[in-house]
Amino acid sequence: MIFSPRSTLPLFLMALFVLAAPAKAAEDTDPTPSPSAPSEQTFWGGDLKLSRFPAVVGQNLTSNLFTRGNLVPFLIGSAAALAISPADQEISRALRGHAHGYDDAGEILGEVIPFSIAGGAFLTSRFTKNNHFRSFGYTLAQAYTTNFILTQGIKLASHRMRPDGSGSDSFPSNHASSSFAVATVVTNYYGKKWGIPLYVFAGLVSVSRIESGSHWPSDIVAGAALGYISARTAIIGTKRELSGQKTSRLMIVPAVGRDLHGISVNLRY
Repeated sequence: MIFSPRSTLPLFLMALFVLAAPAKAAEDTDPTPSPSAPSEQTFWGGDLKLSRFPAVVGQNLTSNLFTRGNLVPFLIGSAAALAISPADQEISRALRGHAHGYDDAGEILGEVIPFSIAGGAFLTSRFTKNNHFRSFGYTLAQAYTTNFILTQGIKLASHRMRPDGSGSDSFPSNHASSSFAVATVVTNYYGKKWGIPLYVFAGLVSVSRIESGSHWPSDIVAGAALGYISARTAIIGTKRELSGQKTSRLMIVPAVGRDLHGISVNLRY
């Protein structure tokens, strides 16, 4: 087995406390805001209210999602998924059954690690005065939530059968999308030294999903692109929330209840 849940999860949780602590000393040494960089001071020093969390998610699913910056990764991801789809069966056959135990670890860690990092960072950020980490934790939670809603919505719409026939929710891969979403947010806030290991982890999880017969290769490519887009969207959402920038008042959120499954559209005017 290449990695195990017992040995890997504590390392990621310990990393959260390392990230949450060091920048405070830097804040104390220079408490005076720099007049030459007001936008950065606004970005890192704003107030992120929990009561605004659902509204920001709604904005992420509308105005923040449909931005020019997301167009290129969307086109690249779509083109790559379409290009690899004719070879889905061939690649799947080549990978199936060659790493017993690896696929099980990928299935578990692909769910546990992204959720633990996002949830742990968000909870930890509520108890720190490190504004950079507070923004990081908020953005991670936004990215994870936004990605989950988008991924599940596309799964319901595409209704694609898994390679092993276990379900009709194959496209796109939630393991891939959530892993790449977390890696992208971490890279944006803490650089490549933290981000690259998470991208490698996301890649290993993605391959394990093909090896286990849970996903087609094109599911993985689409999931990776969707995770990246969700992360970039959440980063935009946090910046706009901290700056108080006005966004579209159109909000689209899931509506789930007794005998009710769909979406709720709210337009304020």
